[in-house]
Amino acid sequence: MNSMKWMPFAILAIVVLVCQTTVVQTLMAIQSIRPQWTIILAVHYGLWGPSPDAAIAAWILGLIVDLQTASPHPIGLYAFSYGLAAWVVLRSRQALFRDHPVTHAIVTLVFAFAVQVIAGLYFWWKHRIPIDVEGLWRPAFLFAGYTALWAPCLHWVLIKLQRWTGLGPMRRRMSYRPESPA
Repeated sequence: MNSMKWMPFAILAIVVLVCQTTVVQTLMAIQSIRPQWTIILAVHYGLWGPSPDAAIAAWILGLIVDLQTASPHPIGLYAFSYGLAAWVVLRSRQALFRDHPVTHAIVTLVFAFAVQVIAGLYFWWKHRIPIDVEGLWRPAFLFAGYTALWAPCLHWVLIKLQRWTGLGPMRRRMSYRPESPA
């Protein structure tokens, strides 16, 4: 049974968090829509990590997001959302071409959209306001789409770090061995 390397995860989570709160917040925002790199990291661990550890890693990333955005949502909402979405990715990854950029974009799009819809539905339920379908779906889709645009690039970087993290498609070197005469 494979075990996940937690030190590389911790370092990647810190790097992604620092980038998320600096570069992404200031340079990549389009109006109020920003890509969420923590979702991309959670998707990567969901696609490549060992089963229970990948869900725990996604839950931790969601908790980090909860701690960043504690004012409108309670602690645990994003942790639950990330953990649930990672569990779905873990259960369906055998049917996916995990090392293909289109897969990275689509899985990230679905993951990010689901997280935003869960957060939006909680906000609606908590404040008992009339639900505005366009006000819920449109921002969630824009957020998820912008995050999904970044997914192939960041997954490519994460796959390049596979020797260090232990995650990603392990490529075997093909060696040519001529057959010996019988």
